[in-house]
Amino acid sequence: STWCASRSRERWSPLWRPFEGPLSASAQGHAITILKNLYGFLVDQNYLMGNPWASVAVPRSGQPRIDTGRSLTRDQWAFVQQQVLQQPRCSGSLRLGFGLTLLYATGLRLSEIVACTVEDLEAVHYPGDKDDKQAVDGWMLKVVGKGDKLREVPVPNEVVEQLKGYLESRGLSSRIEDMGNQGARLLGKASDIAERAPGLAGQGSVDPREGIADSTFYDQLKRFFMECSDVLKRRGDSRGAARLAQASTHWLRHTHLSHAIAAGMPIEIAQQNAGHASLATTTVYVTTEQKRRMKAVAGFWAKRG
Repeated sequence: STWCASRSRERWSPLWRPFEGPLSASAQGHAITILKNLYGFLVDQNYLMGNPWASVAVPRSGQPRIDTGRSLTRDQWAFVQQQVLQQPRCSGSLRLGFGLTLLYATGLRLSEIVACTVEDLEAVHYPGDKDDKQAVDGWMLKVVGKGDKLREVPVPNEVVEQLKGYLESRGLSSRIEDMGNQGARLLGKASDIAERAPGLAGQGSVDPREGIADSTFYDQLKRFFMECSDVLKRRGDSRGAARLAQASTHWLRHTHLSHAIAAGMPIEIAQQNAGHASLATTTVYVTTEQKRRMKAVAGFWAKRG
């Protein structure tokens, strides 16, 4: 009664209260996190001797959860790759194909992939040493993630080869280090828009180095996933169709982590590549053990009696 009342009360009324009801667990967790950070700042500024919120735990149900179910199975990913190859060949479909591959191969966020330029990609060579005598040549992509934190993410050589072909289709050099590629975004604007949409021809020529907005690639990918969903629906796979209808760019990040860890990638490496601040965030993608347990129980149940 001290803090809660109906929303219909006017602010000047003595019956007005700031809340309609108790805070949800997630709201409580968010408030506690803010208070911890605030008091931590006051301690750092020598305004307080200690942080009284340091020992207050965030409500368990209020902690952020990641829905690892928002990812594609291996069969669904293979199907998506087949559908990309059937797209009409144009600058938009080439961008779609490369963007899909890059998101899956690296687990980058959408905001990260659209901000990357060709210059962020660097060829690296690591000679053999006493622990591992095999030399390694590859590519590292510099990425600015959440909190403006810089990290380096390995990019498979095959993905870089696909990028070279995509750059060439945009009128740029297939040589990554070419001076003409300076400032070019990894994902560029559609270069053949005048031919495919004559009504937009008055927009002027497209700079092959110019990038796109987050929403542009997001919308393109959503339309593609909906097309994939329609194909599965016609084939009678209603469950797969429903999943692909929900899929988005972030599903590919989840798919990368799930598939990579299941394939044996160490969790700490997956954490560094994904840019997770906490290892606990990455471990939610470890489904191999849960899958093994599920199969064991299913086997027991099948053999009962």
